[in-house]
Amino acid sequence: MLGLASAMPAQAAVTEQVQASQQVGFELFLPLRNVAQLDQLLEAQQTSGTAEYQQWLTPQQFHERFGPTDAQVARVTASLAAAGLTVTATHTRSLHIEGSAATVQKLFGTRLVYKANGVGGKRLAAEGGVVLPAALAQEGAVVAHFSPSVHLRSHARSIALGAKDLETPANRYAASGPYWYNDLKQAYDYPSFQAKAPLTGKQLNGQGVNVGIVMASDVLDSDIKAVFDHEHWTTTTGTPDPVLAGRVAINGGAPFSTSNGASFEASLDVQQVLGGATGSSVTLFNTPDLSDEQILDAYLTIVEANKMDVVSSSFGGCELFYTAAYNNGVDQIGVLDVYDELFKQGNAQGITFVASSGDSGGLGCPDVNYLSGLPSKFVAGVEQPASSPHVTAVGGTNLITTAPPSPQTNPPTLTSKYVAENAFGDPELPYDPYGLGSNVSGGYWGAGGGISVHFARPLYQSLVRGFEEVRSRMRTVPDLGMQVGGCPAGIVASTCGADGTRSAVVISFGGSFDGVIGTSVAAPEFAGVVALGVQRFGHRLGNLNTYIYNTAFVQHYLGKSSAPFRFYHQNIPGFDGLYNADPTKQAYNFMTGNGTPDVRNFLALPNVAPAGDPQTISNP
Repeated sequence: MLGLASAMPAQAAVTEQVQASQQVGFELFLPLRNVAQLDQLLEAQQTSGTAEYQQWLTPQQFHERFGPTDAQVARVTASLAAAGLTVTATHTRSLHIEGSAATVQKLFGTRLVYKANGVGGKRLAAEGGVVLPAALAQEGAVVAHFSPSVHLRSHARSIALGAKDLETPANRYAASGPYWYNDLKQAYDYPSFQAKAPLTGKQLNGQGVNVGIVMASDVLDSDIKAVFDHEHWTTTTGTPDPVLAGRVAINGGAPFSTSNGASFEASLDVQQVLGGATGSSVTLFNTPDLSDEQILDAYLTIVEANKMDVVSSSFGGCELFYTAAYNNGVDQIGVLDVYDELFKQGNAQGITFVASSGDSGGLGCPDVNYLSGLPSKFVAGVEQPASSPHVTAVGGTNLITTAPPSPQTNPPTLTSKYVAENAFGDPELPYDPYGLGSNVSGGYWGAGGGISVHFARPLYQSLVRGFEEVRSRMRTVPDLGMQVGGCPAGIVASTCGADGTRSAVVISFGGSFDGVIGTSVAAPEFAGVVALGVQRFGHRLGNLNTYIYNTAFVQHYLGKSSAPFRFYHQNIPGFDGLYNADPTKQAYNFMTGNGTPDVRNFLALPNVAPAGDPQTISNP
């Protein structure tokens, strides 16, 4: 397998050349063994009645069964040593390599430089990419480091909130958002704050569950506190505000900055998970940037340590960027396979991965002209890591809740009961989606979705209606949805603000309250639901997609006659610039997947009391 090469121009000019003597580190990924047996294991782990059902592996057990052989590692180590490089760490299926920049440049036939990383720092990049020598290529090795460009971007967007919105959130006085975390819990029918986990009798709030968040920034603890203080958490519950439990700096991480979109994203992610699962232990894995190498290092750290039960990622990048057409004829799909194999390992260990599906509707990719600065348009495509079959891809909707009574009560009611949702997006003005220096036209705001160009349709997706229309043999995105919102800046023409059908959520960022929209809202919210599920069922859940599609299948046949089997809201219309969502024709669509969850039913807790009005003891 060749190393990463790309025609994609740099996001910024070279800041300085790397000194020949500088020590450089990178990860060399080797292919998995016994892949067919691994796929069989992953299916059996999700199939009740099998000997492997929910029998999760340790990283060592995974290595012994599916990692590279000792002989292969020895050959690769010897080849690297002969080139002057040293293996400094051996992981389940990869090696960490170090050596001088001069040695690395010679081995890969490239020139290493520093480029801006898009979040205020710099990163190592290979001009023209890297090409593996024959000895490493024969072993099926992949190097995802030193990409000329950053392929991934965070998904959250901020929207302006007026002073009245900050004092009296609009959803509590009108028919749509912005929403606070507890508004969402009432709307999506979460269990009451006073509910007990069936197996332990402990409060069902995600306690004992570890949730990891991957993003290129730190967060402010004061922002987390501000959100819970606004909702009078301590006054209502008599307990301290939920807090971020831990921070892991990947390769040094990145600092918090109010001018950094990644910091905005990280703040949203942490607050959404904690708002949904207030007792969970949330750890932020802070990377220096959103390059493939840094994100892969974060995932590698997570699966090797094997302490996280759920991992949430609110970023993505166009799958097409890894195809030959976007890389001077060199196929770089192997990098997507590295991601997918890490997710497979995590699934085998019981870890559930959740990712936002993107915010470009069905037009998820710029065409290849974008890379050369030529006039370009958005085309059909999906984003990774959401496109991996071993990740739960979360799209979503605009949420609409109960309008306030007239005349209003005193004090005003804060009820946020579910009314409806829609998945209508809005056409966008031309903009530069990845910061490469040229604008792309024809874009559309809305939950990302569509058909993968690389991953085959997983078995679980054969269970849902809708594929007779799609007729795809490839993985489709998303798997389900939650609140996303709309009305971003840069819209061509829209009903935003005019018809009450666009929504948002509120977070604290840098000491002030901000509105936020995007599938970045939905993914960490659903990660919080998964945390409740891990506690409720008493064990890790692994790849949750089998459960999601099984319950959707059951709902199709039983949901109309029995309320406990209505796991999802499915009568949701929409249009994302390419695809229509027509609930009269199919249950599954490219905006909401199988629908948005009724959380109590989704967790098989239909008889547990629901979360009530926000700022009450059932929903503090």
